[in-house]
Amino acid sequence: MTTLNKLRVTGGMLELHSGSGPGWVISSDWLRDNCRCSACRHPGNGQKLYDIVDLPDGLHVATAAVDGAQSLQVQWSDGHVSDYPLAWLAAHDLSGAARSARRRTATLWSRDLLNHLPVADWPTLQADPAAELAWLEQYAALGFGLLRQVPCESGMVAQVGDRLGFVRVTNYGRLFDVKSVPNPTNLAYTAVGLGVHSDNPYRHPSPGVQLLHCLESEAPGGDTLLVDGFHAAEILRREDPAAFELLCRIPMNFRYADTSTELQARQTLISTDMDSVVRAVHFNNRSADWLDAPADVAQAWYRAYRAFSHILKRPELELVFRLAPGECVVMQNDRTLHGRTAFDPGLGRRHLQGCYIDGDAMESRRLVLRRSPKH
Repeated sequence: MTTLNKLRVTGGMLELHSGSGPGWVISSDWLRDNCRCSACRHPGNGQKLYDIVDLPDGLHVATAAVDGAQSLQVQWSDGHVSDYPLAWLAAHDLSGAARSARRRTATLWSRDLLNHLPVADWPTLQADPAAELAWLEQYAALGFGLLRQVPCESGMVAQVGDRLGFVRVTNYGRLFDVKSVPNPTNLAYTAVGLGVHSDNPYRHPSPGVQLLHCLESEAPGGDTLLVDGFHAAEILRREDPAAFELLCRIPMNFRYADTSTELQARQTLISTDMDSVVRAVHFNNRSADWLDAPADVAQAWYRAYRAFSHILKRPELELVFRLAPGECVVMQNDRTLHGRTAFDPGLGRRHLQGCYIDGDAMESRRLVLRRSPKH
């Protein structure tokens, strides 16, 4: 840690500098709200013991001093004293470069990934935390992963879901069967080909993760299609920035209805964070209902919609592979769009079972496994 030996308080900001290089500029409000002392945070769970409105109006730094390379001590105008380890401040540096370095970067992919799929064997993943973490790291970077040697038993997909997170019960049940049936309530339950899409955009929030486990795969066709929605969104941003901006700003209405269900939600097709980083893609032509926007905006929006749809159909972006019995694909539902080619149920059976889990549960599992001393 570089020794910080220059400190200035000005206009509600603290500036800390070393003698030879840049230091930090810190908002005093942010600093006070991040006091880690036992009067402000529970010593066991770290949760705040005060409400933000408990802090007095006009709170400001009374005195501040830097203890070499160890800590910043601040006395506040209300008499409270805070101590901030410099290592903690460095880890929470709010400069543009530091925030960019902390940002988790998605690994964009296309058809070339076919020979390097993120694969793990289910028995190994269950028995070896290191193997599970390695697979979860790939899943987090790429937005999907493949599990092999999952027993071909009905309900097994929910067991996998409960190991990776917590199965989310929906109107489709705890799990659902994907196979051709008479009078289907959803096109997924037919033999027709399905363009790539995210599931349940008519639900708020949409499921974070979808699992599909192959039980039978005799019918010709029915190959799985995957497209990296983040990659497609970045192509749209590069090729047509105005279209990208419209799809980030103007939401589409999505809807699903059957005899016992009526689900509606408004979602933008592309969602970005405050730094304009793509964080979600929700695309489902089958469930798109109507666009609630002025006529002139609608004309431009539909041009953007078509441009994005054409990108999603580019062959060079498609991963095409056949799920074999015992294989389970796990997908970030707000990134990895999935579909299938048509199949002929008259020439053999095709039966997948699926379920949904929330994305934060899988992310939690990855971060908990990272805590291990071995990692």
